[in-house]
Amino acid sequence: MAQDRPARTRPRGRVLAAPPSRYLPLPYPGTPRRWERDSILQALRTWVSEVGGPPRWQDWCGERPEQASSAQRKWMLEHPRWPSSSCVAAHFGSWSAGLQAANLPARNLTFDSSVAERVQTARSLAAGGATVRAIAHELGVSVSSVHNYLRAHPCPGCGGPVTNPGAVRCAACTAHEPTVARTWTRGSVRGAIRDWQAEHDRAPSYHEWTPSRSRPGRWEAESPRWPSAAVVCDLYRDHENPWNAALQDAGADVRFRRWSEDEARAALAAFWVRTGRPPSSADLGDPEWKGPHARTLRRRYDNVAAAWSALGPAPADSAS
Repeated sequence: MAQDRPARTRPRGRVLAAPPSRYLPLPYPGTPRRWERDSILQALRTWVSEVGGPPRWQDWCGERPEQASSAQRKWMLEHPRWPSSSCVAAHFGSWSAGLQAANLPARNLTFDSSVAERVQTARSLAAGGATVRAIAHELGVSVSSVHNYLRAHPCPGCGGPVTNPGAVRCAACTAHEPTVARTWTRGSVRGAIRDWQAEHDRAPSYHEWTPSRSRPGRWEAESPRWPSAAVVCDLYRDHENPWNAALQDAGADVRFRRWSEDEARAALAAFWVRTGRPPSSADLGDPEWKGPHARTLRRRYDNVAAAWSALGPAPADSAS
């Protein structure tokens, strides 16, 4: 007859270890919290000695981690041992210039033409019978890039070409979304905002904490010291205005109000009720105007008249 056995119990006082996080902070060369040109060059050479070849732009960033190559996974797992690709570009002017400064092979990653123009040119050349290799030589890109150009599909957000095979939307439409999966909390974001304000005598702007390849600034140069604006807004997504909510939570001054489309429409409607006409640029400088700044409307709609056409309560001709 089988005998009953007592259930196995966990020894008292034993605590299960938490699973490792995606990013394991390791010391990296250079001045703490700041990369310099010399330490970046040393990091590039160290990478070559460990991996066997120079990194690509996407190897040193956190974009699309679910599709990461082995090199990109190494960068993420050892983050922040290595600088980001945006950090390299910020110090040397471009990613390719950084590789060249380290005496590593590099190809041009900056172009005078836009992605849409290169896609159109590639398709025109292909329709004319040009080979993929000939198109690559003509455009100054790799053969794989030409294949991506020819297979590009329209972005559901803006209609532009999506050249990344694994992406749904184009890079422009996803520029403000979080990329590096670093564990930021509201507490660490508050500390970062206060550090920035202590060093600059003002709070950071949304634009300053938005990564940019074409115009890298201090955020890129000191990555990963600061969170991105997208990460901040994601942490405060339960607020109507996440960015300003984060600034207020850190005790920082809110310099600008982020106007929603409905708020801008309400301000235009209130002006029309009060005056019976659409506002001009001069009206937006009047103390009676309670809506967004003229620069905000120009940035979003090209000019004040176009903003009225899109949001105004009445057509411009009938309201005038």
